[in-house]
Amino acid sequence: MTCTEFLERYTDFRDGLMSTPRELRRFSRHVAQCAACRRYDAAVRRGVSALQAAETIEPSPEFRRRLDARLARERGAHRAVPARAGVAAALFVAAALALVALEGVRRPPVAQAPVLPPVRFLKPVVRPGVPFVSFEDPRASVFAGDTAPDAPDDNSTPVEPASAGR
Repeated sequence: MTCTEFLERYTDFRDGLMSTPRELRRFSRHVAQCAACRRYDAAVRRGVSALQAAETIEPSPEFRRRLDARLARERGAHRAVPARAGVAAALFVAAALALVALEGVRRPPVAQAPVLPPVRFLKPVVRPGVPFVSFEDPRASVFAGDTAPDAPDDNSTPVEPASAGR
């Protein structure tokens, strides 16, 4: 048994409402083995014993009169609070409306983003013998003296693309 299970069902154990002897043994065994639950059980049992041993308390003859007077004062104090709260709420609403009105009057202009020119994507370049497709600048495949850019490389000297200097 865990301490959590013990604490969840402790009231049934203490009040003698455990229905099976097996459950009662489990709880008794846990109390015997667990120091924290044993302290908890002892504290609760002492508190219950103290409450059961206490005699009935009789209030003094003046108690009822003092209680009624105190309740009347408290009821009067609570009536004054809603009036002040109402004034505060009205001021809050007026301030909120003033802020909304000011916000409507002075709206800053919304900045417009500049329209960018369309961007062309590079076309995929497939080279024989290479197992993947790369995306290169098509102008980068221009070789000096080569009239066919799709021809296989044969020790040609590459020319830098036009966009390289930008």
